[in-house]
Amino acid sequence: MNRKSYLKDYANSIKMLRKECTEQGIDDETFKKLYFEALKSTINNNLQANQKKFFDKRKIMRCIFIFALIICSCYYIYNNFLCNLQEFIYPGLRLVRKISIPLVSLFPALTDLYQEPCLIQNPFFTIIDMDCWPCSIVNNIGQINDPQPVHQQNSAPFIYKTDQEKINMENLRNLYIKNKNLLEKETTKILMNSKFNLAPFQVFEDVHNNNNLYIWKINNINIARMLRQIIPRAKVVPKFGQSTERYIIIDSSQNKFTVPDTECNFAFILALSGTRTITLNPAEECKHQCKSLNVELNESYLLWYNWWYWRPVVQDSNGNETFIAHVGSYC
Repeated sequence: MNRKSYLKDYANSIKMLRKECTEQGIDDETFKKLYFEALKSTINNNLQANQKKFFDKRKIMRCIFIFALIICSCYYIYNNFLCNLQEFIYPGLRLVRKISIPLVSLFPALTDLYQEPCLIQNPFFTIIDMDCWPCSIVNNIGQINDPQPVHQQNSAPFIYKTDQEKINMENLRNLYIKNKNLLEKETTKILMNSKFNLAPFQVFEDVHNNNNLYIWKINNINIARMLRQIIPRAKVVPKFGQSTERYIIIDSSQNKFTVPDTECNFAFILALSGTRTITLNPAEECKHQCKSLNVELNESYLLWYNWWYWRPVVQDSNGNETFIAHVGSYC
């Protein structure tokens, strides 16, 4: 229908409405007054509806503008502030840690507030253009006699004989029985054969746990204090800075396995019982420049390495002795 047809229909509707009003006794003046009031009200309603649509569009455009401004601001802040701040984060946190040491020494109970961080390791993490010079010049793992705490990033791996007493499965079982309530309450599950998670009592109360690999991750200050009773701090580890995270590895399977990644880059493996061959494979970024190194890690010997460049693997063995090791790190 065109405009003329609409107007014609509208005129006919007005005539019919006027005829009905006349039949009801409404005169022409009253009809005109009612008609113009209704027409005015309709026009006002249409204007308000159009204004509302206009304001809604303005609100949407304003929200889009504010959102775009926030995105641009975040991009600018990241590129000009956070990127330049990265190199100060670790030294700053290290300074805070040193400042808090006297406070923790005065109030040791504050360490009970420590909780395991909710961190998930990124298996695809790599470093572009990593400097592999520190590991490219290393041809073997040397043995030293008088170890000192190491803080240099480019130090080569080494081993040395510690004063650590032998700790076998029976010693760990006695430690568990003595501290059963603490261990069952605060320790994490023990990973068996990289497949199953077991409670501590399933490992230490089972006298027939042969041919298995157990990796016990510890990230609790109370459990760390308990282990310090039988595994004193090694000479190569500084007095302050050792990570609470540590591992106890119990291997009677004699199979090859990879040592878990540590929280800090300065890491060590201490043989508590048994002897195994350890292979230090270069990091994925340095495989083209560095070569793998092998060392026989005897009982009470400690292997120090920089996790930034080396990934340790325990080789399989033809013997039948249980290999027990303590893995730790410091920053």
